[in-house]
Amino acid sequence: MEQVKDLLCNERVMLYAIMVNTALMFFGGFWPASPWFEWTDALFTLIFLFEAMAKISRMGWKAYWREGWNKFDFIVLIVALPSLASPILEQTMATNAVLALRSMRLFKSLKMLRFIPNIHKLLAGLKLATRASLLVFIAFIVFLIIFAILSSTIFGTIAPEYFGNPAISVYSIFRLFTVEGWYEFADTIANNASSGWGFFARVYFSVLMFLGGVIGLSLINSIFVDAMAEDNNDEVLEKLRRLEEKIDQLSKTPKE
Repeated sequence: MEQVKDLLCNERVMLYAIMVNTALMFFGGFWPASPWFEWTDALFTLIFLFEAMAKISRMGWKAYWREGWNKFDFIVLIVALPSLASPILEQTMATNAVLALRSMRLFKSLKMLRFIPNIHKLLAGLKLATRASLLVFIAFIVFLIIFAILSSTIFGTIAPEYFGNPAISVYSIFRLFTVEGWYEFADTIANNASSGWGFFARVYFSVLMFLGGVIGLSLINSIFVDAMAEDNNDEVLEKLRRLEEKIDQLSKTPKE
């Protein structure tokens, strides 16, 4: 029994299990009607369940839950567990319900994240970047909502498929900020209204695309990237400081 626990608690073995399970889910997509992939995937889900049980048995619940990656693995496991029912309920449930259960198993591949080299530094940098860009991101959301409501008020009756209500308008303005088919809005309004409205729409959306897409998103990206790199810069500066201290010590050492 202890040998089984050692195997389940071995990080390298579990990494291989995750990789094999992910590969099987990928190749299983080419043969969706094959039950072999369904039962094999269910077997790996049970292996990950036994892994959690082995770690909890060996470490105790408090020590197990204290570690961040164990929390992550446990949550991913709980989300993926309903997929065990898909092979059994396939004959009695609607297809959409079965597909929803099957999709849960994909979350197991997220367990591979904890094996990425230097993932802790990456997450720390991501946390720092999120804090640094939070206010700018909130300002961007407010800017988006304001112009979404304004656009819905102005163009709601002319182009209801894009600006019929504030919710649809938010999506359309966000799509405009990503510079994805932004010209379609002005062209639609120009085709459904007078030439004056068409000219106004082209100017309006061009300016809005420049402010939100070119300046707004670029500003958020630059702040986010700078904050991500700031942690690495601190490490380089710390190494330079230590190097300067060593040079100062060598310069102060009396010559023989």
